[in-house]
Amino acid sequence: MLTIISASNRNDNQTAIFSKACKLHLESKNIPHKYFALSEIPKETSFFDLYEYETSAFSQIASEYIAPHEKFVFIIPEYNGSFPGILKAFIDGILPKHFNGKKACLIGISSGHAGNLRGMDHFADVLNYLNVNVMPKRLCIPRIDNLLQDNQLIDETTLSQLKAQIERFLDF
Repeated sequence: MLTIISASNRNDNQTAIFSKACKLHLESKNIPHKYFALSEIPKETSFFDLYEYETSAFSQIASEYIAPHEKFVFIIPEYNGSFPGILKAFIDGILPKHFNGKKACLIGISSGHAGNLRGMDHFADVLNYLNVNVMPKRLCIPRIDNLLQDNQLIDETTLSQLKAQIERFLDF
């Protein structure tokens, strides 16, 4: 089973639009999965309790979305030339053993021209440290403002690319 992780905690973020497109594709193929958006991390979560692995808010998240699953699809927006700090805090709040030996697919999105290529490289380094096998082909989706209309992904080419990436990852 796999988990889709929408890696933004901003309200009404565009990352969720792309993440939900991946979710819909899995649902259309009846592939069991979980979906977790970092915007669902409880707002009252104290980052001082981050490393209280058994009692923090992250322990419940880890037991439902990370520990029992073997594959993860991360949809990662570009924040300040890299990946969001909340994603690093999320990873830090989960025991490393829950990631060890698992697989990840990275999909980067940005308003700029590179589709968060640099941020995915940075995040892949973190996952490699945790002994996660990162799928070599990463999908970069640039200029997302041109692909959306009324908070929906309308670009057929991008939808096809997302579906193809998910298919590659299922075979990975």
